[in-house]
Amino acid sequence: MSKIKRNFKNNWQIYLMILPVFIWIGIFVLQPFFLNIIISLQDYQPDLNITGSTFVGFSNYATFFSGGNFWKLLSNTLSINILTLLIGFPAAIFVAIMLYESESKWLRNITQTALFLPFFISAVVVSGIVVEFLKADTGVITSILEVFGVPREAHLSNPNYFRLIYALMDLWQTLGYNTLIYYAALIMIDSTLYEAARIDGANKFKQIIHITIPSIMPLIITTLLLKIGRIMQLGYEKVLLLQNNGNLPVSEIISTYVYNIGLAPRVGFPNYGVAAAVGIFDAVIAVALIFASNKIAKKLSGTKLW
Repeated sequence: MSKIKRNFKNNWQIYLMILPVFIWIGIFVLQPFFLNIIISLQDYQPDLNITGSTFVGFSNYATFFSGGNFWKLLSNTLSINILTLLIGFPAAIFVAIMLYESESKWLRNITQTALFLPFFISAVVVSGIVVEFLKADTGVITSILEVFGVPREAHLSNPNYFRLIYALMDLWQTLGYNTLIYYAALIMIDSTLYEAARIDGANKFKQIIHITIPSIMPLIITTLLLKIGRIMQLGYEKVLLLQNNGNLPVSEIISTYVYNIGLAPRVGFPNYGVAAAVGIFDAVIAVALIFASNKIAKKLSGTKLW
């Protein structure tokens, strides 16, 4: 009996339990992905379906890559994602450690609740709040910035501010959720390690450096790998809701481009073939990034996803 058959015979109950997961992946992940590949090679027309649409080969890919917007879209997507990662990723770790080290249970609970609440607010509401707060005439944040000498203007329409505004908005909405992940790992650290460190004369800062951070380092690397794998997949909803004619040069990203040409084109008819080709490109880059980052993490720290 082969090793695979023996393993299946000994653990068939586990395989039976995860069978619904594989079925779900097949229906909602693999099937749309392969259909997307087919559509990306066609001049897809909804009324003709896949079987009746004209095969055009890699013409849709050529249209996307040879277009004048490709490098701008790629640059905008990467710059917004990288800035969001640089601000949000260390902030979640820092806040989690601060909450863990806090001796006031009341303060810790209030802070956790306050940070986690924005996560339940929809993207439409969050974006609407940001738009209202940054209005040139009545915006609350605009008025506060004016006190500190910043000229009153529609900051959201300024291309120089858009990336930072989006990164801070994303930080406000997701900080509580990301903090909770690390806080859950922190409370699992063996308390005897801190007791031994205190006996050896280590202050709070040294305990954090030599015990706290190394203890959650595998989780930090794992979450970083997952975020790197999604660095091209910036959700279009909030970006689209914040877009206007002023910030469009820096806010037009790959996902909003797909939306605009596939569902709501500003000019002409929807081009489903090009939209599908862009989606396949996005998926391939994401897979390549997560494989590369996983290999690098394995060499540098020994921590890996697989």
